[in-house]
Amino acid sequence: MGPSTVHGETSPLREASARRQRGVTYFWALLLVLFITLALGTLVNNVKSSGQRAREADLLAVGDLYRNAIRQYVASTPVGARRYPEKLDDLLRDPRYPVVRRYLRQLYPDPITGAPFVAIPAPEGGVMGVRSASHKQPLKTAGLQAETAGFVRSGTYRDWAFVYAP
Repeated sequence: MGPSTVHGETSPLREASARRQRGVTYFWALLLVLFITLALGTLVNNVKSSGQRAREADLLAVGDLYRNAIRQYVASTPVGARRYPEKLDDLLRDPRYPVVRRYLRQLYPDPITGAPFVAIPAPEGGVMGVRSASHKQPLKTAGLQAETAGFVRSGTYRDWAFVYAP
C-alpha cells in the first residue's frame, strides 16, 4: 500500500485535490465549448455575408444588363415610335421591327428576392428601368461604378434603380 492510504482508504487531502482537479477540467471543457460556439457563430455569419455579397454583385450585373438593353432599345427607336419599351418583354423581341431583334436573352429574376424585377415607368410611358423589391439593407457602400454611385446613400436594395434616362 502506498503512503497516502490507510487500510485501503484514501486520505481527505487526496480527495480534495481530486475534486479541485475535476473542477478545473470542467472549467476548461466549458471554455473550449464557448470558443467553439463563438467560432461557429462567426463562420455562419461570414458564410451568410458572403452569400449576400454574391447576390449583391449579381444584382449589379443583371441591373446593368437591363439598363444597357433599354439603352439599346432607345438608341434603335425608329422615327415616330415610342421611345421606351412598353413592357420588359419587348426587350426579348422588339415588336417595332419585322425581323427578330433582341436586347436581352431572357428576363432575369432579381438575384436578391428571386422574383421578377419591378419595372420603373418612364414619364412619357413605357419602362425606363428596373429595381429590386427587396427591403434588405445593402452591404456594399463603396467602390461602385459611376452609373451606380448614387447607391451608396441607399438604405435598401429597393432604392437601387437601374434606369436609363438619356
